[in-house]
Amino acid sequence: MSNISPKRPRGRPRSFDKDQALSIALDLFRKKGFDNTSLDDLTTALNVNKPSLYAAFGNKEQLFLEVLHAYTSGPTAYFHAVFEEPTTQSLVRMLLVKSIELLFYNESPAGCLVVMSTASEALQKVGIQQKLVAGLQQHQQKLIARFEQAKADGELKATVDSQRLALYVVTLHKGLSLQAINGSSKEDMLQLVEQVIDLWPSTR
Repeated sequence: MSNISPKRPRGRPRSFDKDQALSIALDLFRKKGFDNTSLDDLTTALNVNKPSLYAAFGNKEQLFLEVLHAYTSGPTAYFHAVFEEPTTQSLVRMLLVKSIELLFYNESPAGCLVVMSTASEALQKVGIQQKLVAGLQQHQQKLIARFEQAKADGELKATVDSQRLALYVVTLHKGLSLQAINGSSKEDMLQLVEQVIDLWPSTR
């Protein structure tokens, strides 16, 4: 989704566990969003002072980029893996189910880091938000191309509008994040996925 590579600041506290720090920061950003997560929130959660935070990551934006890189290369790597599925039906099912599993990774569901960050004014000012949006748009274009190929192969009905179908899938995918935050249960959301799959316009 995102090929943004964070810059590496010079030096960091010797006893600093970077992987643990990124995991803690990820939880904060997912729960509160980038704009609403303050430096005080981060230093308190990471149990470091501001100079140590700056030494480890540079600033809040660079910390976010490190978190985003770990997030997109790890938990959300399924975004790319789904395209290895043999059918569009199994592709969409895997995309939505994996998303739900990630949203409910602990007792309190959290939003998708990427989806939540696309509305950030602060990230927009430094150019990060635009790159996130571009990554999501690229994913949508890949879905369109896959659906077009499925039509040509006879897997999807010839009457399917690939662009609208892709828009439907990405809208549903993004909406899962809000539903999780707003209190929908994991079970209800998984049942919704099965309903979507039951209505999938395949020919087989």
